[in-house]
Parts: sequence; C-alpha cells; structure tokens
Amino acid sequence: MRYLRFAAFILMVALTTVSMSQAQSMKGMKGMNDMHMMNMSSHGKTATIQGEVVDLSCYLTAGQHGAKHASCARKCIDSGQPVGILTKTGKVYLAIGPNSKPANKLLVQYVAEQVEVTGQLNERGGMEEVSVKKVEPLSSK
Repeated sequence: MRYLRFAAFILMVALTTVSMSQAQSMKGMKGMNDMHMMNMSSHGKTATIQGEVVDLSCYLTAGQHGAKHASCARKCIDSGQPVGILTKTGKVYLAIGPNSKPANKLLVQYVAEQVEVTGQLNERGGMEEVSVKKVEPLSSK
C-alpha cells in the first residue's frame, strides 16, 4: 500500500510538471479557462478552478475517473487517499482543505462530478495545490 501511494505521488508530480510546461507554452492563448482570477506565476493567490473531483491514487496509477469509477473513488477518498481536481485540459490539482487539513470530507460527496473550487493556489517544484475555501457543483449553476 505504501508503494502504491509513493508511486501515485511520483506520477502526480510528473503529470503536474508536464502540465506546467504545457501551460507555460500556452500562456498567451485564449481558451485556457481552468483558472480564473489567477496569474500562472503567482503563489498564494485566490483562484477558481473547474474540474472533476477524483481520487488521486486511482487516477494517477491507472487513469481511472468518471461515473464508472465513482464507487471505488469514494472508498479510496474515505480511506484517506488524496483527492484532487482534474480539469478539462488534463491538469490535476491536489486539493487541501481549510487549515491545511485533507479536503477528503469536503469533496467526497462530489466524486466524479464537475465542480467549481475557489481557494488559495500554491505551487512548489512543479506541484500545484488548491486550498479549498468554497466548492460548488457545476450542475447547480
């Protein structure tokens, strides 16, 4: 189990690094709507991100997400596996709850759904996280 978590973490870092380099090459392009109210190079700024709530372990190791994977994802998130936001462009954000606690309880009810998350965005070493302050299902908009 520890090996799986470690492998998932390494894969997440690699995917985030690739996503960052793609985002940098697209910096001036229109249509990059994953983030609103946020400059890519900023740290600790408020951002709004839209995407699917996923359990990072299954997503990073096997690409599993969506409605068919929702039951497994709920079990993984309930057991403490990390939770993330997968944007339409394929970028993945590690989701952290208030006061740097896991966001699992906050997001598990939205597994496999499209949400809009607002919070503080931080990046270090190519890995990005959003410290969730507000979450709203996109179906309610």
